[in-house]
Amino acid sequence: MNIGIIGAGDIGSKLGKAWAKRGHQIMFGVRNIESPKVKLLRKSNDDNLRVDSIAQAFEFGEVIVLAVPWEGVLEIIRAAPNLATKILIDPTNPLSSDLKSLVVPFSTSAAEEIAKAVPGTKVIKAFNAIGAKTLDNLQFGTLKADTFICGDDPIGKSIVRQLAIEIGFNVVDVGPLSNAKLLEYLAWLWIELAFKQKMGPNIAFKLLTRLGGM
Repeated sequence: MNIGIIGAGDIGSKLGKAWAKRGHQIMFGVRNIESPKVKLLRKSNDDNLRVDSIAQAFEFGEVIVLAVPWEGVLEIIRAAPNLATKILIDPTNPLSSDLKSLVVPFSTSAAEEIAKAVPGTKVIKAFNAIGAKTLDNLQFGTLKADTFICGDDPIGKSIVRQLAIEIGFNVVDVGPLSNAKLLEYLAWLWIELAFKQKMGPNIAFKLLTRLGGM
């Protein structure tokens, strides 16, 4: 599968490298091809990885990952062509700079605002409540880390589920895109635990269920 990753930050680069190892073709779309993080990507020996402009990555990807800070997302996607044919994965979290609040009202979410900006696009919330460090190893003893996903398109969710499973996640579907706000608050909890409560970034959430769900 062709996957365009917008941005070259920690989460995006880790996801891209993991999928490339599993045979997917990855194109990172960046504004500054000379930035230190981009130079590291360009030194990769993986033939499945390449770096180009943001416009080219949007064109290239059947699946697009918006791996950029929330404050730049809407501007970027509004300038992108033909997104109605794409599956758009949103791992962003609309946090304030001091990490003390979310900058969108509780009545909406980053993912829902993205969907409003590009009507008809298959927007799937995923990979937002975990740290980049943990993506190197998603196994915790006998348990796999969970990624929680939501969206309104069954086919889009099925594809994102498979991509998540391929790199080692257990996947929990939490329903429609209107539940994305719950995942964004979950990410806020992850940040609180990892940094303010000093548990460190190598932590992950796990939903435990009993046999039969009772």
